[in-house]
Amino acid sequence: MEGHILNSRYGLNDENLAVICEDAKDYALSKGISMRTRELGLDIRVPVPICLVPSPYPTKYFQLVGDLQPYLNYVLHKIAHSKDILKECLSSTIEADEFTRNIFKIYEVAENSEQLSLGLFRSDYLLNSDSTGKITGIKQVENNTISSSFGGLAPVVRELHEFVLGRLGQKDYESKLPTNQSVFALAQGIISAWDAYANADAVVLFVVENITYNISDQRALEYAILEYESNLEVLRCSFKELRSCAELRGKSLFVKGKEVAVVYYRVGYVPEHYEPEDWEVRLLMERSKAIKCPSAGLHLAGTKKVQLYLNKPGVLEQFVKKDIAEKLRELFVGQYILDMGTDGDKAISMALEHPDKFVLKPEREGGGFNLFGNDLKNLLKSIQDSGERSAYILMERINPPKITNCILRRDTKPEICSIICELGIFGTILGNKEDIFVNNLAGHLLRSKSIDSAECGVAAGFGALDSPYLE
Repeated sequence: MEGHILNSRYGLNDENLAVICEDAKDYALSKGISMRTRELGLDIRVPVPICLVPSPYPTKYFQLVGDLQPYLNYVLHKIAHSKDILKECLSSTIEADEFTRNIFKIYEVAENSEQLSLGLFRSDYLLNSDSTGKITGIKQVENNTISSSFGGLAPVVRELHEFVLGRLGQKDYESKLPTNQSVFALAQGIISAWDAYANADAVVLFVVENITYNISDQRALEYAILEYESNLEVLRCSFKELRSCAELRGKSLFVKGKEVAVVYYRVGYVPEHYEPEDWEVRLLMERSKAIKCPSAGLHLAGTKKVQLYLNKPGVLEQFVKKDIAEKLRELFVGQYILDMGTDGDKAISMALEHPDKFVLKPEREGGGFNLFGNDLKNLLKSIQDSGERSAYILMERINPPKITNCILRRDTKPEICSIICELGIFGTILGNKEDIFVNNLAGHLLRSKSIDSAECGVAAGFGALDSPYLE
């Protein structure tokens, strides 16, 4: 049945499937849709998991969330520059979660409302459907404000799908594959910050892992920056390296003797990325006048507790006009605080009674942390009498429609299966507490996963890169 659907839509069949899959893998590797892997040498690249053909996606909802992204950029930026709001949102989390507490301490120590900050955001969404599979709307999963990945590879995945559809003899599909310039739009965001720093000799610093596995995505963004500004230098350093080569001269940040205009983090969003000495490095960079992407405030604006805060009646109207607030609020699902007290107790009871209707989310990024069903139930039972529960929120589970595609993974047979798609919308914003100088939509990303998987992170090993086929 599933194979029949792909045959009727794209012309795939038993005779051409193997050849098309090999063509797609070769194209992916030749175009850099690849990554390092932990079990092989650092010089070896393997294909990133991909969907063989683009997945159908409703034009109406694709355009809606794209149109709303600049407003969401603005809201997150304003919250990042409001100490009162961040403290209100995160007071209980700070008590329960050491990682969030450390970021907030840096925010308090280094707070400078006049300092420019750069946001390269990605807001993730799932289509919602009723019990019959009919699509009823689109709902936000989360906001990513630090190390939002795969903007570098998303445009090439669109090109891959254009190539595959051409090989399958499909016609008139170009208008169905929306243009995606995410890598160049994100690069322009970084360049706008570099320009605003107003020192042509200053460099852009990528703060990266000791070993970067998602290397092709990161390098694609770096090379796009250099394509626009050939005289601009990009440094790549880990926290470990920065311990010995980062210093402040007055308010200026210098790394390896070079002044830094922009600090762009591709690491630092989970506790495992830090050794004790690295917190001092993060604070040192935050105290500098270099433009951080993200600043500690923007990092905190991406937390689940802020997402919950935005869901409260009247909050969005503080930042945007009523009609925009109503459209944004339509994207949200119910979210519940788990702090100690009556409201938290009610939320836990509700989740324990209906564990399949909710997802339990910690203040973590990077994939692999959300809990559903029995896993949710077991963890809640273990922490319901502990302050540890304040480090989580409860969110209504979204019911995305299931479609059919073929997932390609290295060294395995093509997997024709039912999948669900998660749409990411990129945005860029540059400004300080008072003024906004850049605020743009910056392309999109589609990631898909088997319906058996609870997560959609590609770098974390759960999902596959995809692209939308608008209909």
